[in-house]
Amino acid sequence: MPDDGYPYNQRERVGSPPPATVVTGTRRGLSAFGAALLVIVVGAVGAIIDSLLFDNLRFVFGVLFVAACVLAVVRVHVDDLIGVVIMPPLAYAAITIIVGYVNPAAEGGSTGLKDRAINIGYEMILHAPVLLAAVILVAVLAAFRGRRVQVARRERQRSLAQSAAARRRRPI
Repeated sequence: MPDDGYPYNQRERVGSPPPATVVTGTRRGLSAFGAALLVIVVGAVGAIIDSLLFDNLRFVFGVLFVAACVLAVVRVHVDDLIGVVIMPPLAYAAITIIVGYVNPAAEGGSTGLKDRAINIGYEMILHAPVLLAAVILVAVLAAFRGRRVQVARRERQRSLAQSAAARRRRPI
């Protein structure tokens, strides 16, 4: 059976596929949009918890962001792996900019646009190890999943070619 859970022979289907949802995905997996939404929502929850407890991004944000990125790359459909690989830096930047702009306690009380931009850049640089961990894990897992699917597809094509050749050789 292929990696995405759908048989490629139409006669093997035993019913209609399950309904597609953005959040849970189907047996095929999440879409790239669903995976991005998952990472942004879970990362934002971690950022809110950290902002309330510590007045800036710390441990909870880092753990939830990396966990959401790993969950996204594990659950996403194999055709959307490239989108998930480029997603962590974008989601990280979006969350950090929003937290730096909305949370005045993280800025040290400065209200000017220049000071906010400097503080947002500082937050991004300060938590770069979180982003680096997420990017490395996502890239490794996506490469592993992509290679596994590529090998499975190649084996499936090889077996189909062999069965077609055997059918041609059979005397009627």
